[in-house]
Amino acid sequence: MFQTHPRRLVAAFLACGLVFQVSCSDEDSFAFDFDFNQGPSGWVEGFADYPAGQDDLFNLVADYRALLPPLDTSRSALYIAGTNRSDDLWMYYKTEVTLSGNTMYQVRFDVEIATSAPSGCVGVGGAPGEGVTVKAGVSLIEPDRELDTAGWWRMNVDKGNQTVGGEDAVVIGDLANSRSCEDGPEWELKGLGGPSMMITTDSTGRAWLFVGTDSGFESRSAVYYTRFRAEFEPM
Repeated sequence: MFQTHPRRLVAAFLACGLVFQVSCSDEDSFAFDFDFNQGPSGWVEGFADYPAGQDDLFNLVADYRALLPPLDTSRSALYIAGTNRSDDLWMYYKTEVTLSGNTMYQVRFDVEIATSAPSGCVGVGGAPGEGVTVKAGVSLIEPDRELDTAGWWRMNVDKGNQTVGGEDAVVIGDLANSRSCEDGPEWELKGLGGPSMMITTDSTGRAWLFVGTDSGFESRSAVYYTRFRAEFEPM
């Protein structure tokens, strides 16, 4: 994952906290590669699938911070955490990109996270590792939360629910790392990837990338996003 792509580098944004690379080919292919150790790169956090006014109860936290031992503490990444009291908490980051207009793309994601959740544990509602599904997606509209008629925050894009992807997102893995439950929690890096998805841009070529966790584990989950790569191939 995250190998150098044989494409012509066309942009590197190094101002105002935006640090990422965009490469393309003559066939309108694009690859957006974010190394979050270089900065937050304009990504914005969000939370959904919980009752409005309950942020404190769910202990929602999102910021840019240093990794924890035994990882390299000189490196930083996007961090997000929350306590899943709704059995369905969605925690995510998003950013806007620009592609060629009026073009159908096949999209593939490579994501690297840091997670302390061991494998094979039993938890309330689900496992702390396997019970927290990671999804990546792309949409023409900005992913955002909206209040439903019951007073719950719900997403305005189709991310699917828990272990199932949706029209705007695919499942790329979960939070379980390589340690067994008997070994206890410890932070590790983990690479994620999954099936491709399709999107057709409008005349502006603008689209939104997002990545997040859909939790069935009814307790606290935390994750760092250390790298994110999205490749767009025209069809």
